[in-house]
Amino acid sequence: MAIDIDEGYKAIGDEITKNKIYKQVSRDYKRLKKKSGDTFEKKKSKITKRYNAAAGVVTGTTQNIKKSLKEASTQLDKLFELSLLSADDQLENVFDSLNPEKLRKYEKGKKTKKYLIKTFITALTQLKPKLIELIQEEIINAAGCSQDQTYTPGQDLYLRVQSIDFLGQLKTDPDTPVGKISYEPLTLSYPQIPFAMNKELYNRIQNINQPFSVQYGSQYQGLSTQQLFDITYVEQDGSGNVGNFYRINLANRVTGNRIKEFLKDYFKSIEVIDFKNIFANLMNMLTGAISIKKGDGSDDMTAFYKIFLFMQRIFGLCFDSRTEIDVSGTAKTSELDLIDDSFFELTEIDINFIDQQVSNILNGVAEFTECDNVKLPIRPDAIIDAIDNIVFVPGSNNKGAIDDATNLPNALTQNPDWAPLQINIDADFLKEFPKSVVFALLSPKVILPFGIVLLSVGNNNINNINSYVDFAKNFKSLFTKVVSKIGAIFVKIVFDIIKKDIIDNIKSTIADIKSEKNKKRVAIILALIEIITTIAKIIKDYRECKNVIQELQNLLRLLSKSFGDDVPLPLLLASKFLDGFSATRANINIIGEFEKLGIPTGPLPDGSPNEFMVAVKAIVDGIDSEEAQNGKVQVACEGFSVTPIGVTTPGFCYGKKL
Repeated sequence: MAIDIDEGYKAIGDEITKNKIYKQVSRDYKRLKKKSGDTFEKKKSKITKRYNAAAGVVTGTTQNIKKSLKEASTQLDKLFELSLLSADDQLENVFDSLNPEKLRKYEKGKKTKKYLIKTFITALTQLKPKLIELIQEEIINAAGCSQDQTYTPGQDLYLRVQSIDFLGQLKTDPDTPVGKISYEPLTLSYPQIPFAMNKELYNRIQNINQPFSVQYGSQYQGLSTQQLFDITYVEQDGSGNVGNFYRINLANRVTGNRIKEFLKDYFKSIEVIDFKNIFANLMNMLTGAISIKKGDGSDDMTAFYKIFLFMQRIFGLCFDSRTEIDVSGTAKTSELDLIDDSFFELTEIDINFIDQQVSNILNGVAEFTECDNVKLPIRPDAIIDAIDNIVFVPGSNNKGAIDDATNLPNALTQNPDWAPLQINIDADFLKEFPKSVVFALLSPKVILPFGIVLLSVGNNNINNINSYVDFAKNFKSLFTKVVSKIGAIFVKIVFDIIKKDIIDNIKSTIADIKSEKNKKRVAIILALIEIITTIAKIIKDYRECKNVIQELQNLLRLLSKSFGDDVPLPLLLASKFLDGFSATRANINIIGEFEKLGIPTGPLPDGSPNEFMVAVKAIVDGIDSEEAQNGKVQVACEGFSVTPIGVTTPGFCYGKKL
């Protein structure tokens, strides 16, 4: 059966919401039951509106929500919203100091977002091997090389500087405030592993016509200490064309000149991503602070936000089979099946968004939906200083650095010019985090070997690249796979958190069933949950939205197993394993129906119990109590036949519940 992606996430959100509301109603029920003799207070005329994060609508009301392509929903966005919902954090835009209950929820929501940010940042330290493997594989694929493809040493290759420096990083001095957070934190020292290659590429530009080997006494060596290449900045290529070029002369390696080994040796000699650069790109996406400090022109900023939008589109793609979920991981949709030239065309909405972003940066302001898009002044120096103060030390646990990075949004929100507004940008920080990793990964030192490989096999297309947009269009397979696979890494992180929260919520609900059923059967249920989730936890590709949805839905179905009316006789014998009627499940189902109708199910605005929902629970529990005490079933069974070995064959029985 085909699964609609949006409907799948909405269904998951609905199930999480029903279970969480039931827990709240159950708590309220117990609280009120203790107040023997007390009467209900007068029902409030206005009930709190609940924001259903998964569905993206406010239940019970009609609300027009301003949307732009910047906020186009991706799988990561949906999972992020589900993670807040599953962790009992309502995405309510509230900050009311007079309402302790709302304030508690707001603060708890912030803590959950901080936890997710810390989890993302911590994951960076584990990403390097994956990113090296990913970029090597995609470079070979994009160049059309086989695993055994070789290059010819000794030839001079001319690579345009602009064709590997998409964001103009090499125009910035590493010793400036912006340079300190854009380049490697390492000193420029050779031979040093990891080597600060981005700094060296800048250094070469400052030393026109001077080869690397002249300055350092050796061609550039990889981790193996074998020489890889010599590199010189020149202003004319081998054909006499004037421009800005790196002249690269490939070395003859002792172990052979296979491109695969060349890439492996090179990438192990550098850090593929620099942490500060990740946060610089991230804060630039949110505020434009780095562009403001650099003095970027409108063309530079326009190119930056075009790629921002293209990455958002790629994150929004699902690489599933066309019609049904494929549990084996085969028959998936190819990346290129979803992307053609029209994928990179800008709509009027895109253009308006980019123009607005560029205008804000040129005016030194930023807008946030949380405060109704009020234009707020940006302090670039404070943001840059906060990034520069984050120090990651290789080989350590970096707890202090991770804490500093987690609190980085404070450098923006604690702006005294914003008082008395209190804004939390953690959600935006999280959603744009994977994009900032892509920006940091595709830096000049990572694109350099890609350009070398292309030129070495006679492909000069790299020198036709003038911008990030050109790169994405001309090498869309590499760009799409890198972006989507990085997105999948973060999808898995959030997915694992949601899965844990759902299992915890299921166990909590089953704890209520425990009072209705015997302990042995409850123990079996709990054990089955552990077994089922262990068996079903393997997802081969986290870009397959349907597989992600299916596993979460399977978890949530554990509390609602049922069969149809016409059950085949052999299967009917399995009915002895059914759990029977549960007041807990009945209450959860009622909550689900109320939610569909827009009937308020949450607490009152002051945090007090929703007495209507408590009354509904009391009714269901009362019916369940009567059924337990006086319920009776009368059945009539047809005559059973006996087999030659003396065993009675199964037969149908029919009856009525009295």
